[in-house]
Amino acid sequence: MLAVAVVSLGALSMVKVAIVADRPVPPWSARQLILAFELLGATAVYLRPQDLAAVFSGNEMRIVYASTLNDIDIDAFVLRDIGFNTTIETFLRRVDLFKQAELMNIPVVNPVESMLIARDKYLSLLLLSRAGIPIPPTAVMENVHAAIRIAELWRDVVMKPLIGSMGFGAIRAVNVDIVYTTSRTLNQLNQPIYIQKYIEKPNRDIRAFVVGDKLIAAYYRVQQDATRWKTNIAQGAKAIPIKSIDPELENLAVRAARTLGLHYAGIDIAETDNGYVVFEVNASPNWRGLSMVSNINPARYIAEYVISLIKR
Repeated sequence: MLAVAVVSLGALSMVKVAIVADRPVPPWSARQLILAFELLGATAVYLRPQDLAAVFSGNEMRIVYASTLNDIDIDAFVLRDIGFNTTIETFLRRVDLFKQAELMNIPVVNPVESMLIARDKYLSLLLLSRAGIPIPPTAVMENVHAAIRIAELWRDVVMKPLIGSMGFGAIRAVNVDIVYTTSRTLNQLNQPIYIQKYIEKPNRDIRAFVVGDKLIAAYYRVQQDATRWKTNIAQGAKAIPIKSIDPELENLAVRAARTLGLHYAGIDIAETDNGYVVFEVNASPNWRGLSMVSNINPARYIAEYVISLIKR
């Protein structure tokens, strides 16, 4: 049971949490989190990264509101999106901001370094593989001819953005001409070439949702269109509840989140002839699919977990 279960509502009224995303209007997930914190008796506000500034002088560290330079009155940050589609300088400034918050012992969920690792598909899968978690054969390069040789070796491959989500931009290729053309295009855009061996699986995969050291729910994402291979909800897949979760699946999902240092995560897992294989770990998972098929509210679990961190 999470520690928040023994904290009085009176004590929680003193707690203030910021939900952070880089959008003018709070996205659905942020609104869900704000409501979850408020139902627990805490105060939750929506902030954008540009609303905050970081300052230090000697050993003194401060995070202030950019509009007033007043010190923040925030007990924890829940990061949903710090803005990946921006300049490298602005992005690093935001990383620095939340890293400083961590150094000031303000809980940041998820930790900013863990978010960065999870966002990098290759590095995250490399770390998972080194931890003994089954992963598809994966390669990253900039050389077109190296990509062709990998494709010839693996025969059936998936090419996807190194940083991306919801299945957008992913291409399945069994023809080296497609690999060549795609690789040339990526070169022209100054983008790396990220390739995975295609793994045979049913017309579905599993999205597992972990909070803390607990798998709170899992569901199938079933592709209804037999001509399509992607199983993302955003790509037309349908969410189907998993009524009985086996211990192997639970252990795998929790290990994957823990390996990357994530407090909560969505883990994409495939069923293969050789057992479960982890495709991706999402540090800012959406739970619309889960909400369609279950009464489980991840926002409540996340809010309880964050409050337990504050009260430690």
